[in-house]
Amino acid sequence: MTTKTYTLEPGQKATQVMIGTSDMLIWGDLITRQQTRISAFLNTLAEDFVPLSDAKVLFLAPVQQAAPVLKSRMHIKLEEILFFYGMNESEPLPEQSETRRLETIEVFVASYRIEGLILKSPIADLHTMLLVAKEAYTPVYQATIRHVAKPWLGAFNTDLIQIRLDRMTMTTV
Repeated sequence: MTTKTYTLEPGQKATQVMIGTSDMLIWGDLITRQQTRISAFLNTLAEDFVPLSDAKVLFLAPVQQAAPVLKSRMHIKLEEILFFYGMNESEPLPEQSETRRLETIEVFVASYRIEGLILKSPIADLHTMLLVAKEAYTPVYQATIRHVAKPWLGAFNTDLIQIRLDRMTMTTV
């Protein structure tokens, strides 16, 4: 898809995002208002279905490697989104202080393995932090994403990824 299948209205922007579900990788353009921060989109603005334009869908079939399928418009059920990030977005690391420290973690969600950093209180352990978390998606900084069952996908890197809290398993490194 070299030409866009949509037209932006004044005050809109298109951001290329990647979405991981349990059996698909989907990337395409998320159309939002100009001032929308992609890093906060899932927890604040997303509706029950997240629409992507000019999407590519890679089915993570059990046996064979298949080429991505191109779709002009897709609607992904929010609760199916395991991870989400802006592909060309740059997000600085949050500042650390006496009350917030970055900690190296490893997350497993479906067949994805994600390594990165979380921001947490140095006096709270990981268990307590997870118990008190209220938002559906938790941020992981400086993330490297791999699909355990599909090593041919290689690794994806991003400054910030949002991971579905109720579908993940997390450990400190």
